[in-house]
Amino acid sequence: MSIRTLHIGRTGLKTAAYGMDVTGQNVTNASTEGYVRRRLVQQTRAPHRTEHGVFTGQGVTASAIHRDIDRFATERCFEGLGEQSMASTAHETLSIVEANFREGDTASIADRLDRFFDAATELTSEPSDHGLRLAMRDAGQDLVDSVNRGGDALIESIRRAEDRIKDEITGINKLLTDMKVLHERISDSDAVSGPADLMDARDGLAEELAQKIGVDVDYQANGQLAMFVGGHAIVQDVHIRELSTAGSSGTLSVKMSADGGTVTVDSFLRGELGGLIKARDQIAATLADLDTFTEEFVDEINAQHSSGFDAYGAPGLDFFSIPAGATNASTDMSLDTALAVDAQMIAAAGSPSAEVGDGENLQAIIDVEDTALFTSGTQNSREFIASLYSDLGNAIVGFEVDATTHGAIINDLVSLKDANGKVDLDEEAVSLIQYQAAYQAAARVVTAADELLNELMATVR
Repeated sequence: MSIRTLHIGRTGLKTAAYGMDVTGQNVTNASTEGYVRRRLVQQTRAPHRTEHGVFTGQGVTASAIHRDIDRFATERCFEGLGEQSMASTAHETLSIVEANFREGDTASIADRLDRFFDAATELTSEPSDHGLRLAMRDAGQDLVDSVNRGGDALIESIRRAEDRIKDEITGINKLLTDMKVLHERISDSDAVSGPADLMDARDGLAEELAQKIGVDVDYQANGQLAMFVGGHAIVQDVHIRELSTAGSSGTLSVKMSADGGTVTVDSFLRGELGGLIKARDQIAATLADLDTFTEEFVDEINAQHSSGFDAYGAPGLDFFSIPAGATNASTDMSLDTALAVDAQMIAAAGSPSAEVGDGENLQAIIDVEDTALFTSGTQNSREFIASLYSDLGNAIVGFEVDATTHGAIINDLVSLKDANGKVDLDEEAVSLIQYQAAYQAAARVVTAADELLNELMATVR
């Protein structure tokens, strides 16, 4: 009996020592970022059946070290991080684009458009004045330059966004590989819930992935973490699916490996990658609208200009030019080469035999300003350009609001998560006292058993 008692005391000493180790780990990592409080799980050892059929205790064992993690709050945190990061990235990216695209109040497309029609209006006062003709030609060139810069800025912004998408994917695949390694190490562990330190590191990688691509997370019973993008598993046990890109500039798409092939996941991505795609798509839509403006505006101005006659009495040519087959009208728009050299070729007159100073066709050109050419005949050129700027601005504001909203939600979820998993030094102090007392009591059991054994040996002698 004394030997069995000695064994029971030894298990108490060992388990209490484990408890003090766990408590010490909690205390020393109280301020460590990403650390989750550990809790020792104790279990009564299976009883021993004596030869007389009596069951006697075998002491206690430390069955596992659990992480006190609120799975629901943590999973929601990961999802919220993806939404907040997507909105924040899109807002920051588009804000830079807007600043470059607007060019300020005196160099914007809207301002140059007003100046072009103002120059045409001034020319009506004296159509034969060469200086006023030069002013209208130069105003047209300024408009061309502004449209070109706007198109170039948008195309460059698309290129930069897609370059960053490619760079991000390289880093994301590295995170996925690191996640796989950690899951393999966790799977090889003998512990029921896996080594807590590895799980903390794994959750740190999961948080980074949530910020990068936005993921739905599910904690598995075996200690592993399953992660999904739009229902497609990107991390499952020790298996991962890497990301890649396909397509040309402006149409770049993100693919996920799947069963020897790939699946497009653009519409499912959140996080920074999703934000970059959202921003890229908004920039592409703005560029498409600018190209539409350029094509419609140039066609209408050229149609009116070619209906008049220049200072030499010859039929008017095109005022602006867009090469046939141009990919982006906004970047390829130019002033007609002949008119750029000779402002006398501005077709101000309404007929070839008109008297000097006739400006009948100029008025038709000026009337284009108020002609509803866009959005199914509901907007004129000035209104369409204004809506182009406002649509971009509204998108930026929308993403800013989303980022703020999701940021507030994340703060609430983090508070909820920390309430369960963050180390409380007061609680740890109590735990330390309890394990210390348990250790001392178990030591007393061992001492008592040893004394009994010594008495027994002395009696035998």
